[in-house]
Amino acid sequence: MRVFVDTSPWIYLCETSGPRRADTRTLLESWIKSGVELVTSTMTLSEVLVVPKREQRPDVERLYRVLFDEILSAPLIPLDESVADSTADIRAQYGFRTPDAIQLASALQNNCDAFFTNDRRLSRFDDIDIILLDKQT
Repeated sequence: MRVFVDTSPWIYLCETSGPRRADTRTLLESWIKSGVELVTSTMTLSEVLVVPKREQRPDVERLYRVLFDEILSAPLIPLDESVADSTADIRAQYGFRTPDAIQLASALQNNCDAFFTNDRRLSRFDDIDIILLDKQT
């Protein structure tokens, strides 16, 4: 099984405390132990680094990079022509914002079985299994 990890779970791991952080860590650890491949895209990296850069927090930037190295099963998925084309299809059909469509297209174009997020709006996307953190707890 291959799961695409959207931006929100990474933010929960690095910049929050409490139940969402613990629940995200528990779920990711269980997937890793089960041999699930975890992947994400360069879009995720660009999204998670905004606040640390704005707040001049290189320590948090490093934390994201370390977590990506420790948790991901493959290099970051780049935005290429096939992802761009699929992004346009998703935007045309569902009306999602471009970043969300890029993430979903990245998952589809890289043979992911599921998409882990906490964005309920994406649950109406029916081309891949959407796993919502809040529904797992």
